[in-house]
Amino acid sequence: AAVCRLNDTHLFFKKTGASTGNWILLRLRGTRSNRDGIGTKVQITLPSGLKQYDHVSTANGIYSASDKRLHFGLGAETLIKNLEIFWPSGVKQTLENVKGNQSLVITEPER
Repeated sequence: AAVCRLNDTHLFFKKTGASTGNWILLRLRGTRSNRDGIGTKVQITLPSGLKQYDHVSTANGIYSASDKRLHFGLGAETLIKNLEIFWPSGVKQTLENVKGNQSLVITEPER
């Protein structure tokens, strides 16, 4: 990973240890909303009941942007019980029993 710092040198990080947890990476594509899904809110619920929230944004710092994809760490869990997506258009999309350790592209429903 590369990190740019204001008025300082840039940094590069390299992962050298083994993977210790599960994850999911979401890329959202809007149809009625903007195509990058900016402003879309996501809530995941794990089988343990733990909930996590995030939203799509690229606003992070000055002269740079963050990744539009959403990355959730799942710890020891390998399944997402419920994944709710709240699109800027007002559409709510729900996926159930989503497997972890994958990258998903999710497209906003046309309705």
